Amino acid sequence: MVTTHHIQAVKRAMRLALPHFVITGACLLACSLPATAATTVQASTANTKLSPAQLKADLQSLQDFIAATHPDISHSADSQQLQQRLTQIAAGLNSAMTVGEFWLQAAQLNPLFNDAHWSINLPAAEADVAALIHTAGGVFPLEVHMRSDGELTVLAQAGGASSPWQGATIQRINGIAAAVLSRELLALRHGDTPMNRAHLLGPAFQLFYAKKLGTPAQFKLQLEHQGKLQDVTLAASQKVAVLGKTGATFADNFSYRPVNADTAYLKLGSFYWEDDQAVAAFTKDVFSKIQASGAKTLIIDVRENRGGNDSVWIEHVLPYLADQAFRVGSFGRKKVIASRASEAEPAGLVVDMEYKSWFPADLKNPLRFQGQVFVLIGRRSYSSAVQFSNVMQDFGFAKLVGEGSYVRSRSTGGIQFHQLPHSKLEIIVPRFWLARPSGGSNSQLLTPDWLLPDDVNAPEALIAALLAKQQASGQP
Repeated sequence: MVTTHHIQAVKRAMRLALPHFVITGACLLACSLPATAATTVQASTANTKLSPAQLKADLQSLQDFIAATHPDISHSADSQQLQQRLTQIAAGLNSAMTVGEFWLQAAQLNPLFNDAHWSINLPAAEADVAALIHTAGGVFPLEVHMRSDGELTVLAQAGGASSPWQGATIQRINGIAAAVLSRELLALRHGDTPMNRAHLLGPAFQLFYAKKLGTPAQFKLQLEHQGKLQDVTLAASQKVAVLGKTGATFADNFSYRPVNADTAYLKLGSFYWEDDQAVAAFTKDVFSKIQASGAKTLIIDVRENRGGNDSVWIEHVLPYLADQAFRVGSFGRKKVIASRASEAEPAGLVVDMEYKSWFPADLKNPLRFQGQVFVLIGRRSYSSAVQFSNVMQDFGFAKLVGEGSYVRSRSTGGIQFHQLPHSKLEIIVPRFWLARPSGGSNSQLLTPDWLLPDDVNAPEALIAALLAKQQASGQP
C-alpha cells in the first residue's frame, strides 16, 4: 500500500533531486537585484563612460560565463551564428561607451539565444523605469501588446487604467512607423521564439523604447481605431506599465470562482510564492468548494504564469488531479558548475541524465477532482508553467487550450546569474535542459490540444470559446 508518509517522502526526495525551474519570464530584465539596489546601480553608472579595454573585458567575461554554465548551446542557438555576432560586437568596441550604449550592442545576442532563460540585461527593469521617470520626466504613456511582426495594440494607459484607445493599432510614434520601431526593439529581446520575444517585449516596451530612442516629453501617435486613423499627442507618463507582469499580491496570482453550475475556474498566475502554506491552504479550500459545488469541469488558467518552483504544483495541485503516477521529465542534460562540483562530477562536466523517480497518485485523496480538466496556456506561460502543462498533457490529466505555440516544451532551467565587472550588466544563463515526460525534440513547442483564439483585450473570451467547443463536442 502506498501511504501518505511514502508520498511525502518521495516528494521530498524529488524536490532535492530535481532542479527547480525558477521564474525568468517574470523577470523582464533581471531578477537578482532588489529595486533599491538596482536604482543605485543605474544612477551611478548610467552616464559613466567605459573604456574600450573595460568593454572588451566585459564581453570576454560574458563569453566565459556562458562557457562555464550552459550545458548545450545547440539546444536553442546556432553556435556559429553566435560567434559571428560576438566577433562583430567586439570589433565595434573601439571607443568609450556608456552602460546603455554597451547594452545596445551586447543585447543583439539576446534573440540569437532563442531561450527566455538566457539573456543579457540591464540591472533591473522596474527600478530603471522608475529612475527614468524621476530623471527624464516620464516614459511611453500606453501599455501595449506586440505581435512578432511588430504590430502594436493599445491595452491601457500606463499603470493599467482604461484608455479610450484600447484596441487601437499604433501606426506611427513620433514620425517613425511603429512596426519598424518594434522590430528594432525585438532585435534586442530574448525569448524562445519570435512570438515569445514579442509577448515579453510588450510589458517592457517603456524601458526598451527609452534605451533605444530616448525619453521625449510627449509622444505624437497615429492610431488606427475602429477603422479610422487618428492623430493623438500624449504627454510622457509618470506611471510604470503593470499589465503582463507577475502580480504583487496573493490574490493577483491565485483565485477561484464558479463559471456556471457545472464549471469551476482556477487561476494559477505563478508557481512562486514565499508562503508555501498559503498556497496549500488555498488549493485545499478551492477543491473543497469544487467538490461541494458538484462541478464537472475545471478550467486552470496559467496564461500569465511565468514559472516558479515545481514543488508548488507537484505538492499543492496534482494531489487533487492525478489519477496515475507521473514524472516531471524523461531525460535531460546539465553542466556541472563550480558551486555544485564534486569529486565524481568536476566543474565543467556535461552530464546526460535520465529521470527515473515518479510521483504516485494520491487516489485516496477525498477531494480529488475526477471531472474534465482544461489548462489555458498563453502568451507568457513559461518555465515551471511549461513543466506543469507538459505533465498535464502527457499523462492525460487535462487538455491544453490556447491560441498558439509560443515556447519550447523542452525547457531549460537552473538559471545562474552573473554581473559583468565594469558595466554591471546582468547575465542569465541556464545550466540544464529537461525533456518533457514523453520525450519530444528540442524544437517541439508547447502546443494546445484545442487551438482557440485568445483576444488580448478580452481574456474571458477564451473561456467562453472553450465552453462552446466543449458543448459542441458533446463532452461532459
